[in-house]
Amino acid sequence: MKPILIKLDSTLSYSIREELVSNQTSKYYYHPQVEIVYFEKGNGICIIGDKILNFKSGDVFILGKELPHLFKNDDSYLNKNIKVRTLVLHFLEDFWGKSFLNLPDLLKIKTLLKKAERGIILKGKTKSAVGALMQKMLNANGSDKILLLLQTLNLIEKSKERSVILPIGFVPLVNEHVEDRINDVYSYTIKNFYKKIDTKEIASIACLSKHSFCRYFKIKTGKTYTNFLHEIRIKHACKLLTESNLSTSQISNECGFVNFANFFRYFKQHTGKTPAEFKKINSESLITDN
Repeated sequence: MKPILIKLDSTLSYSIREELVSNQTSKYYYHPQVEIVYFEKGNGICIIGDKILNFKSGDVFILGKELPHLFKNDDSYLNKNIKVRTLVLHFLEDFWGKSFLNLPDLLKIKTLLKKAERGIILKGKTKSAVGALMQKMLNANGSDKILLLLQTLNLIEKSKERSVILPIGFVPLVNEHVEDRINDVYSYTIKNFYKKIDTKEIASIACLSKHSFCRYFKIKTGKTYTNFLHEIRIKHACKLLTESNLSTSQISNECGFVNFANFFRYFKQHTGKTPAEFKKINSESLITDN
């Protein structure tokens, strides 16, 4: 998968902004800045590198330089005209000087930013603490903004409530030459995964024949389109199993599976558990966390 390079304004030391939209769908893109994104209100599905994840209100992601990513909010936000509120922070690693992070007291933050190149997701109370600091940054001026950024990075570095998303050795396929074709396929799929999508239909989005598309997608992503589609559907099913009261058969239909036996088989293949086992384990986890 070759993402799009987004060139952000590099004339600023760093930037933080508030996004307030009914529905958010970004292209699969990357940029030279580190990004910290806080979903104060919103939930949906995202792709970080080659990992498909769910996100929900309160989640915080730290995305290192040139790490491809895509976020899409649930369609319910658009249908109910509910605004999604997100705080997005960008900064270049060396905006405070190339030697700054080499200071002995800051080497741990430098290591943190290196880990962020594989993506980091925060957990527990650290999420809300970082969200509160980002809110302060939004309203701060001058050196106060830089001090708040350092405080935020220091908090994340010291916290044990964080997980690296991608494995050691992950190498993003970044290229400044935009490949609209693969991005169109990604965007179309993540918007329509709950519908039936056949190979002819998705091949037409890429302006290729069925045979050429299958070969093209496998070369670009390292997986078949069918596997990619199933990953997105199963990840959405995991979300519904933990956050809704829908029956397993209803969830199967909601995620685009017309055959319950196939849903059951693919779910166990991707998660290592049956839907019932997954629901039980994650329900118990939610009770423990609360």
